Amino acid sequence: MEKSANTRIEVIDAIRGFAVLGILLANIQSWSGYKFLPFTELAELPYYTLDAVLYWWNTFLVDSKFYAIFSLLFGVGFGLQWERKQHQAETFLPMYRRRMAFLLLFGFLHMLLWSGDILLLYAILAFVMIALRSLSPRSQLLLGVTLMFAFLLTHLVVLLTGEPEVATGKLAHHNYPDMSGEAVIAAFASTDWGQIFEVNLHNIYWRWHDFIPNGRISRVLGFFLIGCYLARTGFFTGAARRPLTLLVCLVSGVALTLIAMNMGLSMASWARHPMDLVSKQLYVLGQLLMALGYMCVLVLAFETGIGRQLMHPLTLIGRTAFTSYLGQTVIGVGIFYGVGLGHIATLGLAQLGVLAIGIYAFQVVFASTWLRFFRQGPVEWAWRCLTAKKILPNRRKAP
Repeated sequence: MEKSANTRIEVIDAIRGFAVLGILLANIQSWSGYKFLPFTELAELPYYTLDAVLYWWNTFLVDSKFYAIFSLLFGVGFGLQWERKQHQAETFLPMYRRRMAFLLLFGFLHMLLWSGDILLLYAILAFVMIALRSLSPRSQLLLGVTLMFAFLLTHLVVLLTGEPEVATGKLAHHNYPDMSGEAVIAAFASTDWGQIFEVNLHNIYWRWHDFIPNGRISRVLGFFLIGCYLARTGFFTGAARRPLTLLVCLVSGVALTLIAMNMGLSMASWARHPMDLVSKQLYVLGQLLMALGYMCVLVLAFETGIGRQLMHPLTLIGRTAFTSYLGQTVIGVGIFYGVGLGHIATLGLAQLGVLAIGIYAFQVVFASTWLRFFRQGPVEWAWRCLTAKKILPNRRKAP
């Protein structure tokens, strides 16, 4: 029984490490300025044709799938803890709420450095998840799925009562209504922290503004609750180990995602006609199914000896996921911003992919070395100490 429990925790760490890799592949497009570069300038970068192909595959395989995995695992983590600690609710819940309060602080500080932070939103929604802890697993699943699609109601209201949004030609992969991509890149290329901070605040505003049409808030809460359901129903030791679950999730998820993309999907904009509602619905369902499919692949691979060995680097990153996630931002800012090495808007997507793998490999080496001497990553340990209100031991005892 103990061995089974440890295996379950290890495979969850591996899945978390996999999610951190996918998030890095997505986020590096922002730090590097790639997604802000006008299409005319993208065409002048080396390997432009390859970059265009990779961008399509990135949208299909990576975009939104890995933050979905990360969100599901956040709910899984709470669900596993609640299953073990609910008989100690009077001590567990205050501790967990304090833990989330410090996560909110970490997220706020991280957001001031880079607008793409996810920790602040996670911390806020965690308090809602805690309030829904007493729901049955089935009720958590139903509510979670409902919340994933709740944002479509706002689109329906806008579609029925508002003026249709006028389609405008995109000048870059990511556009702001009030600031050009060149201006964003110029600010981050500056050596003036004040200018960088000012534009980052601008980007924070628009990121949270876009949470309304893209439904990020309700979708993330939905993922949390579905994650709780997966933890409480033994998904990782049951359904996830069945090849049929993998087949159904991946085939269905791939099909729905392709259909939505071919319909001209845009999650960031308001629906202009009823078919936009259909494409958004298909894409969100495909996002969930592909995320579950990826998780099933890793669970099945982990069942084999060679699979477990190959996934050991993922497990190391999963055990230091908080440190790795924040560290990636520091590395990205250091490489690309003007206050660092200043390589912003100089690399294409193929080059960024190679660099991302290099960054991840460096983090694997760091995590492997660190965990030889310490039980937790540095940020994980600091978070634990803050939650406990005291300095806790972290160093491993010499053998």
